[in-house]
Amino acid sequence: MLRARTEGQRAHERTATTTRSIPTHWELARASLWLGLVGFGGGVSVLGMIGHLAVERRRWLTEREFTNTSTVSQMLPGGAAANALAHIGLRLRGMSGALAAYVGFVLPGALLTLALAWAYVRFGVAPRAEVVLSGLNAAVVGIVAALALQMVRTSIGRPWQMGVAAIALLLSIAGGAASGEIAGLGIASGLVIDLLLKRARLARIRRAPRRPSPPVALPDEGQRLEPLSETRPAEESAPLAAVAPLGLVTQVGLGGLVALGALFFRTGLGAYGGGFAIVPHLHATVVDAGWITEHQFTNAVAVGKLTPGPVLLMATFIGYVARGFPGAIVATAAIFAAPFALVVVLGGWLLRMRSRRAIRAALRGLTPAVVGLMAAAAVTLGASMRGPAEVGIAVATTLTLSRFRVSPVVVLVTAGAVRWALTLAGV
Repeated sequence: MLRARTEGQRAHERTATTTRSIPTHWELARASLWLGLVGFGGGVSVLGMIGHLAVERRRWLTEREFTNTSTVSQMLPGGAAANALAHIGLRLRGMSGALAAYVGFVLPGALLTLALAWAYVRFGVAPRAEVVLSGLNAAVVGIVAALALQMVRTSIGRPWQMGVAAIALLLSIAGGAASGEIAGLGIASGLVIDLLLKRARLARIRRAPRRPSPPVALPDEGQRLEPLSETRPAEESAPLAAVAPLGLVTQVGLGGLVALGALFFRTGLGAYGGGFAIVPHLHATVVDAGWITEHQFTNAVAVGKLTPGPVLLMATFIGYVARGFPGAIVATAAIFAAPFALVVVLGGWLLRMRSRRAIRAALRGLTPAVVGLMAAAAVTLGASMRGPAEVGIAVATTLTLSRFRVSPVVVLVTAGAVRWALTLAGV
């Protein structure tokens, strides 16, 4: 009976493969628009929604194909969910399909962020809304810290990886290094250290028993990727002075928009794992150089997390506050252009090469670099908190998300309500 059941399952899988549905461009765009509209809570949770849609409901992909797509999407910069949809569109409908799926997913969140940025600039922030935003900002600090702790627990198992994470934290906070530079350092460390250690272990294999490999971010084929979080290293741009003088950026004109676009294109190029890892260097660029204020930056990060879609949509908010509607369009297009290009150019190659030793070694170095950048983001955002109430909200958020699987959107709304209630109570 067991054999008959197994044969029946194999027959079902063969039938599912032969009856695969190929979507039109409009079907890809419509499905991506819906996912972008309801895609709260981060890349990993949205990846689950994409898998349910593409594998079970629409039969666009097999389970293994989606698992491989999910793995590759988290190895590239940008939002994991957006990358996965672009890869699916590329696989099913070529370049135009990838563009339809990618734009469809990003568009709802971008429009909502743009509307919030317009209201923010046009009407300012009412005192009560200001209190709620401070609660959201504190919760974001807790979310980032929880993500960093989760990555330490699931993806770091070797002493040298913790060393890379510590160096990444110091370079980001004290050294002012760009996120892309830190990511490159992590990849180089993985290639050198991990491969050398592998050679040393192979040399001693006859004298020592074989030990299981510690957990890493990249799984074996057919296994699911441990969540890197809407995680992930992200390159920031070079310092503002390397892009254009401040006078050129702040002046009204084409030159300022070009400089803005160059800044966010470089940021997106290194946004491995999502958006939070770009926070430290992006803060140093846009705040310290005078584009926007400290308070506006923290609000941009909170709005980027609260709205559906990738956290990188904070670029839309920053672009509008700094340069108005043209700045929002340029910043949004620029920060997503580089990840999309890498999905198109490298996605297929990584899909074929993901199990190679060198790729795994690079990822073992890249993952702790992301952890260091995430920790630096928590420190940078935590510096803007005011008073014990906000510190308490941040700590409570970290502890809650470290222990329970709760939607970050629910946490954000709860934090805003709690902060408002504490204000009414005189705290």
